[in-house]
Amino acid sequence: MSEEWNPSEDPKPAIEEECAESHHCHSFKAKLDACTARVESGDAGDENCVEEFFDLMECVNHCAADKIFAKLK
Repeated sequence: MSEEWNPSEDPKPAIEEECAESHHCHSFKAKLDACTARVESGDAGDENCVEEFFDLMECVNHCAADKIFAKLK
């Protein structure tokens, strides 16, 4: 194995960010970004972005799981 894994460098955040930006999760991220903009502008009333956040995280977790576990081997 030519690349040694350094336990102080957790690959999970980078993998999750890559997955959030991937074509698989792009639509979920766009919906969360739009919701966040509405809430921050005050135009959302009582709306929060919990549903959009969980939809994005489900996609990210599905995308990242195999990649993260591959780093553990």
